Amino acid sequence: MYVNRGSITAIGIIFPILAVLAMIMRVYGLRYYSRKFELDDILVIPAVMLNIAAGAALVIGAQMEIIGGHSYPVISETEQERLGKFEYAFWIGHILAIGFIKLTILFLFRRIFRGQTYRTAFDYANWTIIFFVTLWTLVFLFFEIFACGATPAASWLSLQSLRHACVDTFGMQTGGAVFSWILDLTILIEPLLMIRTLNMSTKRKIQTSLVFLCSIFAVTAGLLRMIPWIQIHIQDISHVNIRVLGTTLPTADQEGIVSIILFWTYVEIGIGFLVACLPRSAWIFDKISLTPIIYKLRSLASTTSISQWERGPDPKRGKERNYSQASWISTRQPKESPSRHTDDEIELVAARST
Repeated sequence: MYVNRGSITAIGIIFPILAVLAMIMRVYGLRYYSRKFELDDILVIPAVMLNIAAGAALVIGAQMEIIGGHSYPVISETEQERLGKFEYAFWIGHILAIGFIKLTILFLFRRIFRGQTYRTAFDYANWTIIFFVTLWTLVFLFFEIFACGATPAASWLSLQSLRHACVDTFGMQTGGAVFSWILDLTILIEPLLMIRTLNMSTKRKIQTSLVFLCSIFAVTAGLLRMIPWIQIHIQDISHVNIRVLGTTLPTADQEGIVSIILFWTYVEIGIGFLVACLPRSAWIFDKISLTPIIYKLRSLASTTSISQWERGPDPKRGKERNYSQASWISTRQPKESPSRHTDDEIELVAARST
């Protein structure tokens, strides 16, 4: 099985490292390219802390053999309690992490697209999504904490106590994952609809759209987190085996089933955080120049042409060479002066505040 202690440990290390690097680029961009410290710059702080904490928890849980293995044919009472306590804490943390990540992205959108003098259609749509994200976070956080009423220990004592002393946690988790994925879709679509209204060239619109299209990775990760919950919810757990994301496991293998869900949940958190930091870190793309590469390729083409000329003329090769040179000329564009950039371009692509 691809989800094991090694893979869980790996994502628990990789995503926090990437999160720290993303924050460094974000802070650098804030320091050198922005004059304002907005709400999304505040919301990203608990988001990165929860991201790192979740990664550390997965690494510790895998090394302590709480997750990443299998509990078949039977799970002991001690293993059941350790796994249940780990789940209880992780599910609470994942609600907060995903909520802060979504709000960070949405308030970043407000920085870019909001109306300056009057309410626009974007303002109403954006505030509506913010409302639903906040509602989702508070409601499911409450459900996670009080799923078993005043006795949270019932959630980790045994599977029977979880099913009889608590609410339908499988249904609750499924509903939360589905609602979260729908919100991911709206967050993906919203900026793409607004980019066409900005005062920038078609080329810059395409570049900016590609930045925001990276959200599709977060949408995909959310889908892979949602599918296991739906599969578990619709399958009869009284059967001997259960199928989760193409992997068939014994229904009694609680650790194996939970590990798959934890794996994809943290993948969603890790990718979502990187997506949240990407637009504010897009200044780095302005530092990347293709000019040296183009000059290198042209020099290589010139060297090849000289060697061919020394071997003798070839009508076909001459035509190809002329066509190649014409292509280089047609693709070369004059370097755009920074003074021609609009405020929206600077803010959106280089993540600078106007």
